[in-house]
Amino acid sequence: MHTFRSRGAGALLLAVEACAHAQTAPEPMQQVVVSADARRAQSTTTSIVVGRDDILRLGDATLSDVLKRQPGITVDTSPGKAATIRMRGMGGGYVALLLNGVPAPAGFALESLGPDVIERIEIQRTATAETSSQAVAGTINVILRRAGPTRGAAATEVKAGSAIVDGYLAPQLVAQHSGRAGTLAYTVVATLKHDEKPVTAATTETGTQPDLRRRIAWTDHQTEAVAELAPRLSWQPDARDTVTAQAYVRQRRLDNTKRETETTAIGSPTAFPHAVQRFAADPLHAYADAAWTRRLAGGARLTAKLSAYTTTRDADFVYRGMDVRDALLETHRVASGPTEREWTFNGSWRRPIWSGHLLAAGWELGRKRRTEYRRERQTDADDALVLASDEDYRASVARAALFVQDEWDIDDAWSAYVGLRREDLRTTGAGNAHAAVDVHAGAWSPILQALFKPARPDGDTGPRDQFRLAVSRTYKAPNIIQLMPRRYTVDNNNSATYPDEQGNPNLRPELAFAIDLAWERTLGKDGMVGVSVFHKRIRDVTLYRTFLTDGVWISMPDNVGGATVRGIEFEGKATRGPLTARMNAARNWSNVDSVPGPGNRIEGQPAYSGNVGLDYAAARVDVGGSYGYRGRVAGRTSALLSSDDGIKRQLDLYAVWKRDATTRLRLSVADLLHQDYREQIAWDGASPRARTTVYRVRTTWRLVWEQAL
Repeated sequence: MHTFRSRGAGALLLAVEACAHAQTAPEPMQQVVVSADARRAQSTTTSIVVGRDDILRLGDATLSDVLKRQPGITVDTSPGKAATIRMRGMGGGYVALLLNGVPAPAGFALESLGPDVIERIEIQRTATAETSSQAVAGTINVILRRAGPTRGAAATEVKAGSAIVDGYLAPQLVAQHSGRAGTLAYTVVATLKHDEKPVTAATTETGTQPDLRRRIAWTDHQTEAVAELAPRLSWQPDARDTVTAQAYVRQRRLDNTKRETETTAIGSPTAFPHAVQRFAADPLHAYADAAWTRRLAGGARLTAKLSAYTTTRDADFVYRGMDVRDALLETHRVASGPTEREWTFNGSWRRPIWSGHLLAAGWELGRKRRTEYRRERQTDADDALVLASDEDYRASVARAALFVQDEWDIDDAWSAYVGLRREDLRTTGAGNAHAAVDVHAGAWSPILQALFKPARPDGDTGPRDQFRLAVSRTYKAPNIIQLMPRRYTVDNNNSATYPDEQGNPNLRPELAFAIDLAWERTLGKDGMVGVSVFHKRIRDVTLYRTFLTDGVWISMPDNVGGATVRGIEFEGKATRGPLTARMNAARNWSNVDSVPGPGNRIEGQPAYSGNVGLDYAAARVDVGGSYGYRGRVAGRTSALLSSDDGIKRQLDLYAVWKRDATTRLRLSVADLLHQDYREQIAWDGASPRARTTVYRVRTTWRLVWEQAL
């Protein structure tokens, strides 16, 4: 581990410098990268742009796989669990997820979209007034495919192939068609795929007072079928007006079967030593928007966009608890159906004023409604009713925001950005099983960013330095699930390390003040190195508190006071002829004031992370790969509860054979190292207890034929 952090970083930095000073011209396929880097160098606000070539290069199945290689970003992916995106080690609501520039709905996950429907990803370390101020860690803006082509005949592309995981096939078909009819351009992307995700793991529970040693071996076979459609239209009736509309619909079928076998060496067995559970659901995600842009006199521009999102999921869950001889003891059935619908209306006006100023002002209004039913039945071995529960609840979130900002090119060396945003959210909810909720969250968010480019002698084309400063105030509002005091229960073995979960209607928003500094140096046409440091002070930080009430262990979010987060990030990139090298590394620290150390960190924050990538592009073959490292995540959420997740190392490789200009065959390998992954949670109270799970990680092989028609 020490070698990775020191010797490896130094060696690759020298390689980046050496590549950068090469004189060989870059390949045509790198032009998108060059353009993105040029925009980044010229922009006052820091934005890392992941272009379409980078999104598709390694043949990733999900956007989270693309993001895990980007500077300052880590992705928590345990087999069988949804991915958690972290920036600077901070995940959950600390990262603002935007869809086409507006806040993504609460039910939106990056796995909800396939990479083929994405045009680009914009990563901002510091918030801007125009986007959401709920960006304590930063912002990830996902831009859907644009309509096209701008000229020429219609184009069609088909990708067909399959992945294989532990002997299971996962076929996929993607078709894309673009065309133009007069002033109307359109693009349609359709995807069909079937995934098999076998999960094998073992959980060990140990304890004292009383003594305990128990092992639970379990498997979870997950099957997913996906159908996705993403159309986009662009219409320009005249020189002043542009109208765009886009949408995506994603229908899934999920079917999971989990089997548990428990062996207790010391202590008492649980109520159900053997168990089988099945989960089936049909989630539907749909999004649509329509935007209008008008060019006005004096270089002014007016834009307005109306977007809507809906998600539904009717699910059936059956848990069958058995004894060690597989005799049925109890059956637990749950039918549930959360539905979320949200609309957003936003717009802006911008105009150049005075000398070098670009003034912008705008608004954002939105409303989200969530309803959910839960029908629960428990029966004994004779099918006699033990428990019956019918719950219904509804909640809504009203959002309103106003902003004003000024981008100022002061002179050739200095440029500045000043913005102010006021954002308010009101969450209300009620149900037949808990009290009503009415919570307000909001904040003023002033933001200042500055860019300084020292002057160079005339004719100097060597490396160029630039320095960035950003000061911002952001916040993190609790989501509906965290606020609603509804109980989510475990089926067996409730304990301090495996508690029920419940929302907290008294949860307050977190407020953060941040300072960011960065140095960047351009190296040749395509190369750069950069170092950034940050310091954040957070008030009313949220951690999960575990407690015992009426004999049941419960975990609930709570505000625990202040916290400090700081870190340093490095990134480098260079091209030498057909060879491109990339590297990024991060070191993060955090301290929660009210939690005793050691390990009193922001929950889930890794101390170290980094990536190394190498790509080679030739006339007929492209090859490359990426190695990612995420250090140990050891933390403490209270004086008694701690967690310790193991190191992750991942190696992804790819090769593309280009038969001709229209035909490609792509082979990709994800997680070639397939190292087992460990998670642990420990309770140090009157009855110490630890729960450790080791997941078996499998390599995924994927072969795809790409054909342009």
